[in-house]
Amino acid sequence: MTAGAGVVIVGGGTAGATAAVTLRSGGYDGPVTLIAAEPEHPYRRTALTKDLLAADLSPEKIALQKPQSWTERDIDLRSGVTVTSIDTDGHTVTCSDGRDLSYRALILATGGSAARPGWLGPDVATIRTLDEALDVRRSVEEAARVAVVGGGLIGLELAASAAARGLDVDVIEAADRLLGRVVPVSVSEWFADLHRSNGVTLHLDSAVTSATADEVVLADGSRIVGPVVAAVGMTPDVALAAAAGIETARAGIVVDDTFATSASDVYAAGDAAAPADLLTGQPSAGGHWFGATDQGKAVATAVLAALTGEQAPSFRDVPRAWTIQYGVNIQTVGWPAGGDVEIDGSLAENDATVRVSKDGRLVGAVTVGRAAAARACRAEIDAALGSTV
Repeated sequence: MTAGAGVVIVGGGTAGATAAVTLRSGGYDGPVTLIAAEPEHPYRRTALTKDLLAADLSPEKIALQKPQSWTERDIDLRSGVTVTSIDTDGHTVTCSDGRDLSYRALILATGGSAARPGWLGPDVATIRTLDEALDVRRSVEEAARVAVVGGGLIGLELAASAAARGLDVDVIEAADRLLGRVVPVSVSEWFADLHRSNGVTLHLDSAVTSATADEVVLADGSRIVGPVVAAVGMTPDVALAAAAGIETARAGIVVDDTFATSASDVYAAGDAAAPADLLTGQPSAGGHWFGATDQGKAVATAVLAALTGEQAPSFRDVPRAWTIQYGVNIQTVGWPAGGDVEIDGSLAENDATVRVSKDGRLVGAVTVGRAAAARACRAEIDAALGSTV
């Protein structure tokens, strides 16, 4: 590591900001530089979709930390700046403001961008930044309707927010059920019933041939008017890492169980990182706030260990995500998309734990109105994996 340099963190999202704060709380007293592309102070991106039309999205309300806390912690926050290149041999990064920074350790928390398939017009709105969220809010409120392309978690949160405000909502999903890659059939059906009962029109098994800001055209020739918002996934931002010769995969920047990349003293965390999946061992994508927070803490712990010559602890993660739609708290843990399903309680009454097992071992769960049960299921899954992996 380069003597006299500090820790440079590229990316002001949840993972990067959490890593910076964790370095300080862990006792590191060297230079910490947090480079954030957006002009705002680091903020909670979950606020952009959980209740878009009703939430207070003022910068001070959604900030991850109070603005003065960055100075108080002696963290050099450089907002509105990007890193244009990395010299892994020389341990330096070059910034868009023309400055070069040396590093002892570099953390890449570059996040990702909204996926944009070829049929998606360049004028179709997505929600990844505060500015984008505010633009969508204005256009949807003015039109009193919205067409959401994508029946995943983000799309359904937007649909629920709009429907709860009395707007006309269409959700277009190419698969034959909602959240098909995330939850079992019974939960997909429950989600569909929940949204339909709140006035949302679902277009399932509906391939899109083209979409503009104002209209979606389906493969059967039917047209759905907008404003149109796309929520069809996330693409990890690996360009900076790849250009520096750091190993990447489709899921993101390849890291080991301490978030170290293929380059010496370079780490990655958050949406841009692809740690090994506990079930398959293959690089896996992130995309949830819990994961970004946990990885931000873990990568900082790994860097602290490396700076002091200690062995970094291995990180193991049972994925978790949460959403609140129409006042109902829903959480997923583990890998509940497929397996043997057992339901405790009643989905119809919004009070249930859906357990998913494989070979007699719990691998995933979805809880509806039962936050404590989600925590218990996650602990059970983690214990089961610990005894077999």
